Amino acid sequence: MHTPQNAQDFIRALKASSDPPHAGGPLKVDIARQAWDDAHLYVPNKAEAIVDWLLSRLLKDKSRERSHNPTCDTRYWQLLLDILIPSDTAKAGDYGRATRAWLVPLLNRIPVAPILLSYLDLLSIADYIDAVQCSIVFRCMSFLWPLAVPKFNPETLLECFGAVLQLGMSSSDVSEASCGKLHALNDLRMLTLVVTSYRTSLSNSTAKKKLYTLFLKRYLPFWLRLVADCCRRCGQQPSLVADIYNAGIETMFGLDIIKQTIDHRQDTALSEALTTASAEHSGLILRTLPRLFESYVQNVKRHKGSLFSQGSNQAPGHVTEQVQREAMVFYASCASLARSEVDNASWRCRVALLEVVEKENLLNMRDEEAKGLLRKEGDLAVEGLACAWDERSSSLTESAMRALATLARIDFDLISASLPMVFPRLIATPNTVSPALQYLVIVLDYNSKTRNLPHTIVHISEAFSVHHLERIPGGAEGTYELASAGPFTSLSFLDDLSRAVRNFLTPGQVLETIGDVGGCLRDAYARFLEREAKQVADRGDGPRKKRKKDAALPAEDHTELGYQAASFALVARAMVVVLRSLPLHTLTDNVQVEAEQLIGDVYTAVAARAVADALGRTDRTESWAWQVVLAGALHLHYGLARAPGLNLQVAFSQDLSSVLLSCVSSGGIRAELVVEILQTLMHQCSIGAFAPESVLDRTLDYLEEHLEDDAVWTGKSHSLKTHGAGGIAVLHVVVDRWLPGLEAWANPKQLQRLASILVNANDRDAVPRSSLGLSVYSIISRLLHDAQFWELIGLRGAFLAQLLSQTAPLEGVQFSKHLASTSPPLPVDVVASIAHAYEVVLCVPQEYLPRTLHNELLKRGFAADVVVLRTRRHSKGTQLSARHSLVIREVLRRTISYLGAVDNIVSKDFLYYLLDQESPDGDSALAGEELSAATMKLVDIYQRSMVRAAKKGSAESVVELVTRFSKIFADGKSGVGMRASLLLIDSIVTTGTPSDFSEDCLDAIRTLHEQMLAYSAPRLSSGTAILEHVLLDVWSHLQVLGRWLIVNTGSMPTLGRQLSSSLLSWKGDQRDLETLAPVVLAILLGELQKNEAADYREHAEYMVIAFVALARICGTSGTTILETRMTSACRTMPTEVFSTVLDIVYDGLPLEKGLAVRDIASLIRFSATLLLDAPEGTSKICQAHTARCQNLFADDSHFISLSMLRSEVLNFLVRQCNDRPASLRSVDLSSIWSILRASMAGSLEHEQSTDATAFHDVVNVLGALVRLRRDLVLHTLPHLGFILRQLVSCLRSVRPQLGGKQSRIVMDTLPQWIAAAQPLASTEGKALARLLTTLTTKTMVRVHGPAADAQKPESLVRPFSKHAAYVLTAYIEAVNDPLCFMSAGVRKELQPGLFELCDMLGEHNRDAMMVSALDAGGKATMKSLWKEYEKQRYVGKG
Repeated sequence: MHTPQNAQDFIRALKASSDPPHAGGPLKVDIARQAWDDAHLYVPNKAEAIVDWLLSRLLKDKSRERSHNPTCDTRYWQLLLDILIPSDTAKAGDYGRATRAWLVPLLNRIPVAPILLSYLDLLSIADYIDAVQCSIVFRCMSFLWPLAVPKFNPETLLECFGAVLQLGMSSSDVSEASCGKLHALNDLRMLTLVVTSYRTSLSNSTAKKKLYTLFLKRYLPFWLRLVADCCRRCGQQPSLVADIYNAGIETMFGLDIIKQTIDHRQDTALSEALTTASAEHSGLILRTLPRLFESYVQNVKRHKGSLFSQGSNQAPGHVTEQVQREAMVFYASCASLARSEVDNASWRCRVALLEVVEKENLLNMRDEEAKGLLRKEGDLAVEGLACAWDERSSSLTESAMRALATLARIDFDLISASLPMVFPRLIATPNTVSPALQYLVIVLDYNSKTRNLPHTIVHISEAFSVHHLERIPGGAEGTYELASAGPFTSLSFLDDLSRAVRNFLTPGQVLETIGDVGGCLRDAYARFLEREAKQVADRGDGPRKKRKKDAALPAEDHTELGYQAASFALVARAMVVVLRSLPLHTLTDNVQVEAEQLIGDVYTAVAARAVADALGRTDRTESWAWQVVLAGALHLHYGLARAPGLNLQVAFSQDLSSVLLSCVSSGGIRAELVVEILQTLMHQCSIGAFAPESVLDRTLDYLEEHLEDDAVWTGKSHSLKTHGAGGIAVLHVVVDRWLPGLEAWANPKQLQRLASILVNANDRDAVPRSSLGLSVYSIISRLLHDAQFWELIGLRGAFLAQLLSQTAPLEGVQFSKHLASTSPPLPVDVVASIAHAYEVVLCVPQEYLPRTLHNELLKRGFAADVVVLRTRRHSKGTQLSARHSLVIREVLRRTISYLGAVDNIVSKDFLYYLLDQESPDGDSALAGEELSAATMKLVDIYQRSMVRAAKKGSAESVVELVTRFSKIFADGKSGVGMRASLLLIDSIVTTGTPSDFSEDCLDAIRTLHEQMLAYSAPRLSSGTAILEHVLLDVWSHLQVLGRWLIVNTGSMPTLGRQLSSSLLSWKGDQRDLETLAPVVLAILLGELQKNEAADYREHAEYMVIAFVALARICGTSGTTILETRMTSACRTMPTEVFSTVLDIVYDGLPLEKGLAVRDIASLIRFSATLLLDAPEGTSKICQAHTARCQNLFADDSHFISLSMLRSEVLNFLVRQCNDRPASLRSVDLSSIWSILRASMAGSLEHEQSTDATAFHDVVNVLGALVRLRRDLVLHTLPHLGFILRQLVSCLRSVRPQLGGKQSRIVMDTLPQWIAAAQPLASTEGKALARLLTTLTTKTMVRVHGPAADAQKPESLVRPFSKHAAYVLTAYIEAVNDPLCFMSAGVRKELQPGLFELCDMLGEHNRDAMMVSALDAGGKATMKSLWKEYEKQRYVGKG
């Protein structure tokens, strides 16, 4: 070995011309490593010499091929890292200062930038990244870079910045939307240093134009790709990507560059570079362009003082106009680039550009060039709506509508001229295009404010003109369906139109509007009649039959008549909303009479005439066109007849009503027309114009014939394509509008028929679960929960009688006799009818049924369960399923629970029947699970009743049942009986102690324990079914039963750790994991209670760790189940074990212990569960633990700033204050107030979405303290007032269109969990009002001991009256704040609480507050509030 023995040999070896210096000897890098590691080898300035050689070698050989390139050799970098950064951190400071003394001159001589460039270039072309090597290199360069960077010129740093960009784009697939190889790097601080250094150098450079040119020429495409892809898909490096983006923006849009661009318009370098990049990657450019434009605008605004003259001779707003003009110039180039492509990406880019114009307020109304540019965008958007009816163009239509909506928000005048073109193209826009409704809302809002609604109404009616409808392909019927489903006939738009007409139509416009609407309706119907007359004449049926030149019209004439009919029906459907909503109450009496006369004329000339014409000839009702016209006319008639405030003569003649009624049963009548006819005739009955008996008969006939269980109706008339949907629509109309009238008109037979329909039409099996429309089940379910239905005595009696009648066949069925029967005792159709009856009973709230009926249905339910099961098992192909058995058993369970006492109802035979029965073949797995769960609930009710009876001395049934279960375990039969035995154990353990039961009963239970042990122990020891749920559940209950019986369980094996380890490495289904986790935790808890004192702490630690791990993998719902299994185990836990578990939990709560935030949140939840289910005699332990936890939460701000921890901490307080109020002490209040203050304090940072749960939790804590521990609150009323002030302040909303600084001023005063875009709603105002009302409620303090008996109910009215003014002041300040507002809904919900504060305040304190605490605006608000308070205050006069 040729190793250096002294300093001279070492230096000669490093400076040798060959590597290795001696043939066959070690390489230079190995020599240097050995010399550095050898502390006995003395070399003067050893570190400097080695670093000098390393950097020189890296710089000299940086261009060699990869296999011989030292920059790719980890040994060089590791040695450099060991020299620069010592492993002994205690001496790092002194060593670092000594190193810098010789390192800075060295770096001035040997530049490290080329080395870094070489490494980044090699990294970008490498097939894979060596993460370990990369980390070492970046740590070395992070140490060297700050020392070397002052000597680098801006061009060098730009190259380094470009290398970072190329590394970010190093991907094999050009179209791959990723951050290149950046996602594979663990430490990005070095790259951030490079970018930051470039930005600093750029800001100080005098050659910004040169850097700008080089950047555009070399690196712009890489920068565009990186910021476009990373910002869209890759969220792992937000800081680095943001720095890269800002560096590019500062290069392109720095002050000097923008100034040159503004002064010299011929500079087109950027636009040319963008155009060139767009030719290769247009999608990337289109995604980046809106953000680029926004950054340009922000930079122009930032430097506006330096860019534009601000002399005194300039008009006000001159600088703003200059900024707007320059921004729109750049917008023009961006829009031109975006319009180079005509696809969805191009449209999305153009919409985003317009949104920037709106957001930054860039349009100057005096800039005609800019307005022309935006109008051009509007015209292109209107052209994009040419195929709005085609769902295949929905993406283009949506973008075009977004563009028009954005232009309307920028300046409505930009699109006002295009309304006559836009409206006709919107009539058939698919429902999936939501921006269409947003656009219409903007149009209505603008025209409402400008009082221009009459013109908008005319445009809407003209949009349904025939020549517009004919442009939509698909024929008249298809066009009618599309237009009926469009935005103009949507319920939301019609509601907005009705609201606008009612609130914003001026009295002077009412008559004009009636004239316009009447003219539209008359013209539409007249054109239809004209076309129909011509068609009749051309067929030879009219006076023109001799004109031969017109004898052969094109075949589409019939289609044209359909278009005329569709036009009339659509106009009638939209315009009736206008006529119904006219603000007639604002008119004078004379004008109101005139308006009603005009509406009456419209009704007579259109609706009444159309109905008479359609029914005048029998052949007309067979025509599709006439049916559509008649439906539209009846809709217009019904709307005007039901309009509030209108007194029109709308009664039909008896003959006309009879003809209408006869149409219902005619063949070929559309379902839409049937619905309109029936609801019109019901109205005629309500005004006494027609006899209701025939109408009701025909309605019931239609429902009995066409009501289908599997049909769904969307609620719109165009979807009534079949009479099945028509039946649902008729049922909805009857139930929703005419039920009281029907009950008054119907005779007993008709009531019975309706009750039969309601009972037999409800089949949930046929209901599409994913449907959002109306179904038979949804309508009947809503009806049965409506109190009005149960107040109709006649209908209620018929309904209950139908239930009894339909289940009457069960009277003859003897339950015990048919348990052993092999054939069904009743016909299949009768059994199906019974099942339907119980399905309806399940939908009825229990309180609405008489107790006698409950008892009768319960007795029949036992037989019904057996009959349905026998029929399902022996009659294949029936409509009966497992769900019908599930329904019956759920009815039995609910009824027994509601009646309360089941001792006289429980049947031992029925219980054994439930335990023995098996589901028939063919049941789905899900149906079987649901039926099994319902069966277990019913069995549990029976068994608990038996256990209570055994406790009273009647133990025969329990002994027999336990013996039965023992035999099941002895035979090894796993099924319903085994699961029922576990429920019985739960009942026995929770009901009493062994001393409460007889010896015979205890002997049977001991035998059951022995059989369970014999069954489970061999199976668990073999390990064949170690994670079988039923087996583990048996083992868990075996532990519980053994503790209850005080049986020595020391010989039982300990399985908890093995089971939890297997569960934590689970690779199966998540549902199985969530099922097994509670059982395994219960086993761990059981083993914890049997351990000796010497090792129970270790087992307790393992149990807590297992809970945290299982909570992590089970999620929120699974954790709730874990907690339920803990409750029973916690109550029987020894005091020492319980105290130890609490200590272990508390030890893991501090954040410095290193647990993940999610795990700490689980521990807080675990702690709350332990405290609520604590064993007896542990109150002091619980109080001490609660105090420690609350002090910890109050002292560490992270428990409030981290959303997950905050939620659990507040929930901890809620559960303690609500469920354990007596355990609270005065010392606990200080930490509680600190936690609440921290939760409500203002914050400089805010979360992305508002967490309203935090607000409700704070309100719940205060409410519990006020209601239950008033004695503690009395001494801390100032703290209560402060928190109430903060709660009121949280109800503020930031005003729209505020600047960034103004928004921050408001948001800095709001808690962290409130987001500016999602203010608190009226629900939170209602909760706070309820809390303020609680202050005046008299309550009893929840304490223990003799003091509890001497209490009397009191409230906080008198004590808190001194603090009420401060809470009211907070409300007044919030209302009068110029930067924010409190919504009308919040103020309305908050009023009851404010009135209670006013009542506490009194007039004297009010006057004092007005003088000392309020300004002019505050006084006005207080006067208004006090006036409202006076209106509702009770003064004792009645």
